[in-house]
Amino acid sequence: MVSLSLRIIGLGFLYPRGTYTLATGRLPISGALPNWMQVVRSPTKKYYLGIAALAAVFLGFWLISDIVATIRRQGQSGRGNDPRPYVQFDRPNLPSKAPWRHDSRRAPGIDELLFGLPGERIVRFDNEKDYRAFLDWVGDSKIRLLGRLDDLRAARIGFDQRGDLDGLLDDESFPNFRVSIPDLPQVGAQPGAIGFGRTTLEWLGISGDNSDWGEGVRIAMLDTGVGQHETLGDRIREIDLVPGNESFATEIHGHGTAVAALMVGRDGVSQGIVPAANLLSIRIADQSGSSNSFLLAEGIVRAVDEGAQIINISMASYGDSLLVQDAVAYATEKQVLIVASAGNEGYTVPAYPAAYDDVIAVGAVDAAGQHLAFSNTGESIDVVAPGFEVLAAWPGEEYTSFTGTSAAAPLVAGALGAALTETESGQLLPLQAQAILESNLNASGAPGHDPLYGGGTLDVDRMVNAYTEGRFDLAVASNWYEEPGPDEVVGTLQVTVQNQGTEPMSGATIDVIINDDIFSMTLPLLREGASHVVSLPVSEPEEGQQIGVRSTINLNGNEDRDPGNNILNGNIGLITEQPAVVDENPESD
Repeated sequence: MVSLSLRIIGLGFLYPRGTYTLATGRLPISGALPNWMQVVRSPTKKYYLGIAALAAVFLGFWLISDIVATIRRQGQSGRGNDPRPYVQFDRPNLPSKAPWRHDSRRAPGIDELLFGLPGERIVRFDNEKDYRAFLDWVGDSKIRLLGRLDDLRAARIGFDQRGDLDGLLDDESFPNFRVSIPDLPQVGAQPGAIGFGRTTLEWLGISGDNSDWGEGVRIAMLDTGVGQHETLGDRIREIDLVPGNESFATEIHGHGTAVAALMVGRDGVSQGIVPAANLLSIRIADQSGSSNSFLLAEGIVRAVDEGAQIINISMASYGDSLLVQDAVAYATEKQVLIVASAGNEGYTVPAYPAAYDDVIAVGAVDAAGQHLAFSNTGESIDVVAPGFEVLAAWPGEEYTSFTGTSAAAPLVAGALGAALTETESGQLLPLQAQAILESNLNASGAPGHDPLYGGGTLDVDRMVNAYTEGRFDLAVASNWYEEPGPDEVVGTLQVTVQNQGTEPMSGATIDVIINDDIFSMTLPLLREGASHVVSLPVSEPEEGQQIGVRSTINLNGNEDRDPGNNILNGNIGLITEQPAVVDENPESD
């Protein structure tokens, strides 16, 4: 006898009321039977209903295939095939050399997006009684218990045949999706991008000795584990959740080592933002960088229970797992901050868990402050940080040029850790550190919250000095060109001026030079952190034409701590071709 709850979501039906018990030759019911189900009593109607159901399945599969293909095309073409205006800063071109992805890395197939990992399901329960009853039932079934997460009343199960799931309620089980380190961008993925090298900390505004930053802060990292490296020493506590691993002696992927170094490295070469912080490395991925939703959720819960204040997840999935949602909610309830990489596929939506509202989603920029085309975008993006050729540690006492949102996320996690201990207000709570992060971002891209840059670019100096009085700093934060609308030939240059200090500033003027035309304007009073946008009409450039832009702030005798950010140069042109995405698989990372 099989008990099930009717929930036909895929076809648009929802009938959760009542429990329907199937028995031989009879269909006793609890609750009213919907009219559309009564047709199954007729053999002829059963036949036509079967055909209709089969057709619906094929139609649904075709629609999802088309959606997935569209997403992938977007990822390969950036903003699409149409020419797009952009601002190109005048900086020298440097070669790019990103670490390569593992041979086994691949994009998720349609079957994975729909059904998750083959031969696996996740089961969760709303109450402890049913959960314990299920655990007892599993022992007498053909189902294998692959893992359990008691805090969320969830279990990971394996099966050989779909029939082995008879007796398992459909509305209590769901797919176990693949989770992995983001695909690392290929060499030359961003022509003209400027690498950071050893300048990352300086770029973020950390110029002095930061070796004691983060003392007492507890950061957890969910990744591939940590290899031996002098920059990390023996200060890291390790937990291995990967099934079948008896010790950390097993081969690991270097991704986690690089991520850890950007947070707590302390050898002066790959120096982290908070070298004195306590790092809990929770290994959830194997040597190829692959994991799954269950291990991700388990890692989040374990990090919270171990006392972490901040969790960094430089891993991603395109499957929306209910269990991971529950784990994120568990962390949020405990006021633990989760920072996650947005993904490196160039999609117009971030991957999970970065796409969740309660997760700080991090995109990537180069050393010129420009958005990197491989970095996923969307309204869920909260902040961008260095993510191109960032020097980081690698197992075996080596170093790597680390590229991707995987590099950007730990820098944000480290910045939050620095805010907890290094502000002049004293020790802060995690949510206070998050508020400081959000209110001290450097405006970037289009005015306001932007799908490429989110709330703005990470500035650690502004964060740790958020309560420091007497800081005067007015900056040209962004030159942004908004293309003309349909049937229009005139676009708009939007120049964003931001007060990046801690004191109000007034009496300043700005000169905007567009080719040979000069526009001078007086700026209003700007409170600390506030921005003002100057909008000017600019004719759409013709193909091959470059329109020079120079924005200059004149302080008119007022104090300014960083005159270098008072001028911003750029060129407005048309992108006529997008760099092709090359899928190459070298022999090693």
